[in-house]
Amino acid sequence: MVEILTWLVLLGAGGPFKFVALLITLAAYLIVVWLTVSATWRWLRERRYRYLAVVLELTVLLVLPTGYFANHRSQKQQAIDTKLATMTKALDRYHELCKGAGEKIYRSVDDVDGVFLMKLEFDESSGISQYSIDAKSPYESLGDFDKSGLYKNDHAVGYMSFDGYIASFLRDKAISDRFPIEDVKNIKPLPAFRYVEAIDPSDHRRYRYTGSWQKVDTNDWDRWRKLIRKWGYIPREMLEPVDWIDGVRVEFVLSREPAGNPPPRYGVTYDDLETPEERKMWIAGSSLKVIDLGTGELLGQRIGYLHDGGGGASGSSRQPWAHAMRGKGWSCPSWFSPANNKPGFIFKILHPSKEIIHD
Repeated sequence: MVEILTWLVLLGAGGPFKFVALLITLAAYLIVVWLTVSATWRWLRERRYRYLAVVLELTVLLVLPTGYFANHRSQKQQAIDTKLATMTKALDRYHELCKGAGEKIYRSVDDVDGVFLMKLEFDESSGISQYSIDAKSPYESLGDFDKSGLYKNDHAVGYMSFDGYIASFLRDKAISDRFPIEDVKNIKPLPAFRYVEAIDPSDHRRYRYTGSWQKVDTNDWDRWRKLIRKWGYIPREMLEPVDWIDGVRVEFVLSREPAGNPPPRYGVTYDDLETPEERKMWIAGSSLKVIDLGTGELLGQRIGYLHDGGGGASGSSRQPWAHAMRGKGWSCPSWFSPANNKPGFIFKILHPSKEIIHD
């Protein structure tokens, strides 16, 4: 009986039928109590069955519930122990993989104007959320989760778009979009390329992307995003120079046009490293490479791993991969360190031309 009652609750545990299972369990228990009371009431009238009736009644009212809850706690503890063992195994595997993580730079190059992004293979039709266990290359943070962008990415959960990935190679100032600039003279410059080229996964054509700072219209805060949704990119003739004065609000805007020849000499690509079993442990690995496309020479490589120590827990809108990126000890090399992030590593190898001005 204890096993039956426990099974009924566990059948719906953690699922939509948990409440129904509890009601069925309670009803079954009350039926047993009613049958027992009916029987013992008759036996109490006969002296020879009186003690047996008392024992039977106590068994149903006390021993059976106690046994049920003890068994239920045991089942729950077993589930917890299994989860902890899985998380411990994942953590051990992550630490083992981190022994092979790090950067290797074989040769650096000066005065590089632009770079070719060799791998933009995930468009908005991929149907894979960057918040899920199946996210594409979480360590590389390819998607910016914006619901608007060059690929008109309007999915409710924020699927892959490449705006942020491309812009990270072009932003030459440490400025937050739309925020007023308090001291223009003290804007921190960033290394950046003049342009980035990539093949659009939707039409398989090569495009050249450039970026520029554009003034935010405080009467129409979404002006640039509306234009992006309309055009897919911002035509050059619509761009305007910015007056860099204190208090100005600016936004970094991408433009693109069909690329000419020759393509950039240097390319950036990546490969996923984790096995399917490791991904089930919420471990993701990536090998970021910088290549001389003229000779095929590998100029540098960074191997990194990411692990969500929470095992993919998503309660309270928790985003597992984003949590791992920013959590201490859950990425190697540390993902959140500017010296270790993707542009930071690439600019150690490919040194941009000195004079890069984005109006």
